[in-house]
Amino acid sequence: MKYDYIIVGGGIVGLSIAYHILKFDRSKSVLVLEKRYVGSGASTRNGSHFRVHFWSEENVRFAVKSREMMLRISSETGWNPIIMLGGYLWLICSEDILRAYEETNRRIWSRYNVPVKFLDISEINKLFPYINTDGFIAGVYGPQDGKLHHDFVTFGYYYGFRKLGGKVLEYTPATKVLFKDGSVYGVETPKGVIEGDNIVVAAGDHSKYIMSIVDVDLPLVNERKELWVSEPVSLFIKPLIVDLRSDSMGLYIAQSPRGEVMGSIDYPKVQEDLEYNVSLEHFRMFSRLAIRLIPTLKYLRIMRTWSGSYVMSPDHSHILGRDDEWPEGLYVATGYSGHGFMMAPYTGYVMAKYLLTGEIPEDMKPYLPTRFKYKKLIKETMVIG
Repeated sequence: MKYDYIIVGGGIVGLSIAYHILKFDRSKSVLVLEKRYVGSGASTRNGSHFRVHFWSEENVRFAVKSREMMLRISSETGWNPIIMLGGYLWLICSEDILRAYEETNRRIWSRYNVPVKFLDISEINKLFPYINTDGFIAGVYGPQDGKLHHDFVTFGYYYGFRKLGGKVLEYTPATKVLFKDGSVYGVETPKGVIEGDNIVVAAGDHSKYIMSIVDVDLPLVNERKELWVSEPVSLFIKPLIVDLRSDSMGLYIAQSPRGEVMGSIDYPKVQEDLEYNVSLEHFRMFSRLAIRLIPTLKYLRIMRTWSGSYVMSPDHSHILGRDDEWPEGLYVATGYSGHGFMMAPYTGYVMAKYLLTGEIPEDMKPYLPTRFKYKKLIKETMVIG
């Protein structure tokens, strides 16, 4: 059988694209290939939060629309992701950083109807009494941001896609993209060649390798991120908390809807480790900084840990679509730099529109891979973790 679309990658991005293609046009044949099991990559190896607050206007606009879709996903797919709008809380340690947030709030966030709230230390102590506020001068609270159960979003798209007639092959890696006369015609797998008119590479930390097979060098770097999870306890940490002190190594702490306290730091910096290793040194540093911020955490038992990859692009923004110099019918959706889960719903929408009509949606245009050679970068520095 020859497919209209083959999606390489069975995570939330690939599944969202596949689902939306069939949602818009059920006459199309769509296949998703996953080298392990559905959601085995970053779709289940993440902090399970979403936000709309970014430094770049393009990412704010994209995230606002993705959030709107995330809030409707329960009614659309029948899978309830247990969304809780607990917000994000950035703890500010200097006047310069505070002014930067105030300016961005005035210039971007308020214009998109997602203004943040500025809290003084007394307000932080009242609202979040478990936080040790020593060393901070203020807080920035984004109440529109939230947490959810990532599995129910991923499998909502998975079962929604299959219900519409889509097919998923697990444990079937795409080992080679096949093309001739300037156009793709399928992929090679250990189970044989699968033919398709269009190939969308949404394979997370393996996207760079898959694209390199057709001599496309995506400017991506995979960075390992480790995350620690405690036993479940009564819900007491409402927002995802980000410690902006320079010696906190990007510390963030949150609590899942199930009550597990989780968090990470940006340490040590490990690149191109796709074995999902973890390190005791990471936990030693993380636990010290976490207890400094929330002293009661010293009583918690850590139950498990995992690692995953941030697929980092040069400007820390995702890459969608194609370059006309590539083989015809070849597309990508990758390079989210830690924002893939929260951007996936709207990614599926705009990519499906593009794949079906050939017309690039306005919100997708800034993310084309051609932006790197034309130096039209989306400079995003609000990368958490």
